[in-house]
Amino acid sequence: MPGVLKRADDRSDLMPNPAVVNEHLGGMNGQVSKKRKADELVNGDMRVNGKVALANGVHANGTVADAAISTETMTAFAARNVVEVPPEIEHITQGYLPLSKLIVRLSQDTFNDLSDAINEMADMQPSQPNGMPFVNGAGSVQTPQVNVRKKTRLWDFAQDRRAKFIKVLVLSQWSRQAESISRIIDLNYWINCQKDLYRSGVDWVGELKRTLGPVKMPNPDLETALETLSTGRAAWLPDLGYLPPESMSPQRLLKALRTINTLLTIRLNLHEVIPPALKNFSIQSGRVTFRVEDEFELDLSIADEDPSSQLFFIDFRFLFSPALTCLPEGLIRDQLEGKANDILRREGLTGCYDFLHDLVLTHKLRLLRSQATEMARGRWSENLRVEPMHRSLVVQYWLNRPGAKSWVEIGIKRGKQSKKLYSKEIGSPFISFRWHRHGKEVVDVAINMDHGNLSMEAILKQIISLHTNHIFRETKKRLREGAMYATKLLFLKHKASSTEPTDCSLQIQFTSSSITTMVQDPISGALAILPPSTLHSRIERDLNGLRDPVTECSARIANLRCALAMERAETCSRMLGWKVLRNQNTSQEVVKKLFGANIVRLAFFEVATWGKDWLLVYTASMAGDSWWVVELQNPSSSSDPAGFLRAPTQSIQNALKVSATVQGYLDSSTNILASVETTAAAMISTFIDIRELDKHSDRFILHTPTRSLSKLRVPDIVLRRRSQQSSIRPTVHRENEDWCHELVKSSFQGLSRSRASINSLVSARLIRPVPNINKLTSKMDSSLAFHPTSGTFAFRLNTSIGKTRIPAILERLHRIHRLVQFLEIIRRHDIPCQSVSMSELIFTYATDPFGPLAARITFASESPMEVFFPQSNPHLRIQDFLKHMLNEGQGFEVVICTLLFTLPLCRAFAAIESAKRTAGTTIHILPRSATWFRVKYGNPVAAYEIKLRQRDEQVLWFSMDTKRQEQSSAEDKAFKEAWDKLCRGRGQGWQGMKGGIKAEANGVMDLIMRIDAVFQELISADSGIKDDYEHDEKSTEVEAKAKDEQEQKFVVIDD
Repeated sequence: MPGVLKRADDRSDLMPNPAVVNEHLGGMNGQVSKKRKADELVNGDMRVNGKVALANGVHANGTVADAAISTETMTAFAARNVVEVPPEIEHITQGYLPLSKLIVRLSQDTFNDLSDAINEMADMQPSQPNGMPFVNGAGSVQTPQVNVRKKTRLWDFAQDRRAKFIKVLVLSQWSRQAESISRIIDLNYWINCQKDLYRSGVDWVGELKRTLGPVKMPNPDLETALETLSTGRAAWLPDLGYLPPESMSPQRLLKALRTINTLLTIRLNLHEVIPPALKNFSIQSGRVTFRVEDEFELDLSIADEDPSSQLFFIDFRFLFSPALTCLPEGLIRDQLEGKANDILRREGLTGCYDFLHDLVLTHKLRLLRSQATEMARGRWSENLRVEPMHRSLVVQYWLNRPGAKSWVEIGIKRGKQSKKLYSKEIGSPFISFRWHRHGKEVVDVAINMDHGNLSMEAILKQIISLHTNHIFRETKKRLREGAMYATKLLFLKHKASSTEPTDCSLQIQFTSSSITTMVQDPISGALAILPPSTLHSRIERDLNGLRDPVTECSARIANLRCALAMERAETCSRMLGWKVLRNQNTSQEVVKKLFGANIVRLAFFEVATWGKDWLLVYTASMAGDSWWVVELQNPSSSSDPAGFLRAPTQSIQNALKVSATVQGYLDSSTNILASVETTAAAMISTFIDIRELDKHSDRFILHTPTRSLSKLRVPDIVLRRRSQQSSIRPTVHRENEDWCHELVKSSFQGLSRSRASINSLVSARLIRPVPNINKLTSKMDSSLAFHPTSGTFAFRLNTSIGKTRIPAILERLHRIHRLVQFLEIIRRHDIPCQSVSMSELIFTYATDPFGPLAARITFASESPMEVFFPQSNPHLRIQDFLKHMLNEGQGFEVVICTLLFTLPLCRAFAAIESAKRTAGTTIHILPRSATWFRVKYGNPVAAYEIKLRQRDEQVLWFSMDTKRQEQSSAEDKAFKEAWDKLCRGRGQGWQGMKGGIKAEANGVMDLIMRIDAVFQELISADSGIKDDYEHDEKSTEVEAKAKDEQEQKFVVIDD
């Protein structure tokens, strides 16, 4: 029991079974059978001879009756347990945390995540299309994509919080049984401590037994010792009667050794035939020592001065490891000495060398076999097989790799010695290797073995290194057949090692930013790709399942490279908003027909701004990665022989290659994919333009610029203006086609910010450049530019992707023609321009005391020209007449002249309208054309007209009384007298005449003011109101009104 030590009188058969104790404590390692637990609670533990019965009800050593325990024994055992209460076990409290702290922290974390989720949903604003109304600075319509994203974000937050609160709920339910669990933890800790004590006790006993081994001594032979100590001899030992040798002095011994050395020198140099392998010898201490490198040392001597007497074996030592340096005294040494002396007697030194050399080779093979067996039992287990065959050794490696087996045979071969081996004797045997790789013997392979330090592991590693290098070398060779590696756009680096297979690797560059390393495990032969990833692990499984990795590995590596390139392209495409299209029914015939025969992988992408008619296709192969743009069509309009269907109603109509793999475009990135999208959009536009030109049989030129916006060049289109206007746009107004040269060049300039349209630069050259056009166009918008001397002009064009640019180019050229005509007229009249564009022209034609007088003319496409004036402009009353003049063929120059000539008159009208008048009187100015006006006064009624006429090549204003035939009342007579008086009068720039008044342009204003003053005096006198006509006060009122209206500005409409 816990905390109780076993006493001497305790019986082990009465100790409780540990399994039963664990069951009563709750079962630390599993649940207890309910039936067994119930039986034990009712009947107690069933024991047989002091042992607990088996759980299945079968009892050992007899039946239940034979195994019954006496009541006295059980009573005594219970009494001892009651008396000897064990000490309380240690209570574990370290590492406990209150549940309340966890709940508080979870609540705070939930609040923080909820705040972040709300902020993120608030920031999810839809992209506002151009022209959509805004309410309070945000779009009034919430797009479905934003709603889905918000709901998804809120759903993710709720799911995450729900999972965490469920965990807290489980912990709270578990905490209700925390006291029981705490006891179980304490008991488990105590049991583990007891197990550690038992293990340490067993270790101590074993160590004690091991250390007492050398101390044990054999029993002494006391009888022999007693007899020897008493008599000086033992009676049972035989006496052979040998005479003791004579003692030799050191001088005599040294002389004898020198004599033997001399005799050995003479004999070996004159009489003995020494084998080539034993040429390395030395003579000293009365013996000759023959040394064979990495094999053995042999000590021989003579017993007679006769040169024909035999040499005798003295000593033998191995010169390689692992082996004994010298032979110990015993049976092996005696047998070797006897065999060597017999061979020396019969065959001499040559036979002795052959015997010892063969002995060394055999011993080396046995050592290699022993090392191979130990390797197969160690970390090379289940991957190495050792089979001894006669005097040869067969070691098979990589047992678990599929396909043909590989092994190496190590044996002894006789014949001509290789120069790389230690022995140079012809016919001397040596250790040789035969290597079978994938079931085929590899010839002419050099396997180096360190004969002085035998290592089967080093030999096997050298062979595996050769095998691994062969796999990597062939894989590299096959990968170089592809253009990606043949042109060194992607590099391959094979790191080879002849002794260590772990140093062998094949470094492969898949993309410009992805470099992987393929290695091979020397023990199992499994191929691995570093760094590890999910995609790499799938390819590793394929590589390790190949039956012939030499020929099949390159295809898997190529597939991996293309898969990585495709994965990178799909990731970056999603960042740009592209949609990756799945479930494409793409047959191999279609792929070969459209994109080439060597395509490994391809993917389809849908660009949202292109519509549904165009797709981007990314193809990856070892010949190069390419981007394609394909046009879809309705299968009803054309057959689908290839069988490629993107949807049930669509098929591919055209496929255009965007770009092949070039330096700098090896890896997909957002910048590169943006360039691909830009170039693809330009190619779509160019293709549609060419198709439009071919439809009308118009001539054009494709010119590839030497400099381009990006590395992916897009050709420019050079077309003929006249042919385009005659064939494509016959409705274009052809005023004067000789205003610019025929050739018009259109070049691609990138995409718009929304990436939904393309920007093009269209350029041409005027036949007659407008002088000082740079001064006139100094305030021109950036969409149009003129060269001041050459007459070249260029304008920007923005068209939707998938739409032809040709009609828009021609329409813009027509507007530029109008603009050039307007600028020429403005230049002749020396009128400054405020703003110039292809759709409108704002110019200042006069200066008013309260500010400049400006006019705005718009000439948008497919609509009549318009002329606009600010509210304070005096010409506002004739705006419609000027518009009519502008569009009915009279031209812009007539409008300019009209503005300049009618300016004084319109100013006078503005002045008299704003003048202060007698209450009840009114004045109406009714324009009948731009040069014909009727002025009518009310209360009493009076009217006159003023009209512009040409008289003797001079343009004059003529004014007449319109009521001359109706004057009958006294009031009319007064007006008639006043008018006649004016007709007889004269003023600055005007002169009366019979029936009317004529005035020049500079005098018409004074005339109108004079007529108004006369009529106002007559009206005031007739009403009895004596109110002076104070012109200065009226001017002050006019000035205040003009300043208020001066703040109004023109709105410049840009295409």
